Amino acid sequence: MERQELFESKGAKIYGTLTLPEGVEKPSACLFIGGSFPQTREGNLDNSKTDWFPTPLPERNLFRDEARILEQIGIATFRYDKRGCGQSEGNFNTTRLFDWVDDARMALEWMRSIPEIDSSRIGVLGQSEGAVIALILAASDPDIQFFVWQGGIYNNLEGIIKWQAEAFQKLDSTTIKNFKENMPLMYWIYKQFDEIIARGKRGEEFFRIGDEYWSFDYYLPLGQEHFDNPPYLFVDKVKCPVLILHGALDHNTPPKEAQQMQQALINAGNRNVTTHIFAGLDHSFRRLGDPDEDFVTAMKRPLDPEMPQALTNWLKVWQ
Repeated sequence: MERQELFESKGAKIYGTLTLPEGVEKPSACLFIGGSFPQTREGNLDNSKTDWFPTPLPERNLFRDEARILEQIGIATFRYDKRGCGQSEGNFNTTRLFDWVDDARMALEWMRSIPEIDSSRIGVLGQSEGAVIALILAASDPDIQFFVWQGGIYNNLEGIIKWQAEAFQKLDSTTIKNFKENMPLMYWIYKQFDEIIARGKRGEEFFRIGDEYWSFDYYLPLGQEHFDNPPYLFVDKVKCPVLILHGALDHNTPPKEAQQMQQALINAGNRNVTTHIFAGLDHSFRRLGDPDEDFVTAMKRPLDPEMPQALTNWLKVWQ
């Protein structure tokens, strides 16, 4: 059963979908936290943001699919439109990392307040940037019962973007042209990243990236807040069980991030860490036709069954 819900955070109404498994009284529950860029509750890029996505991109429905998968094993879920995306209020373009952390924290508090779920058995699942947000929550809230890390990072985001940019420069000219047309924001971030870094460190607020055909006022404090708060700073405070899921062909975050996260958690004394790095899968757990397949084609592929099998096998203890 699904129903539309909302919670309030920093003066904005944030809308989402609560999924409750039929016939399960007071189920455990999981909060889904979306990744970077404007995203809807379903795990899709918000195509209404034409300044970000001038060409509509395919729907992945990652969170919609995962909500249904968890519903089948008796676990409730809540997924929401990020601030300023979908139905949610607020301005996405001037939101910082810890604003999103606060939104997720308020979502968690709202979940604990509703009578249909067991407030003592709630965990968090984050995808990409959402994994960073979930990590920060898990580090600060000992009542979080489990943490699922999907395609996240361990190291500083600055180094990750440089890694992405280096890989981008090695692509063939047709792929780069398609990337520029479909994801101009990232194209120009890669092209102008050194200037973005320099201006952010000087404390500037906006930097216009692009050219005469496409441009965007990029909000520098978002990136700077990430750069000043790398995920590894929070790892030693995470004591709940952790599941790490990563695609071996992830072009957004290298698989070594998963391995380093696992080792850091273990070194910090967390012995309940499980890691799966899936051969042939990408950032959103699609099976690629070849290792260099363009991301738009990959987005059209279905969620590979290998990932949900690992997810549900690990979560069954929370049924």
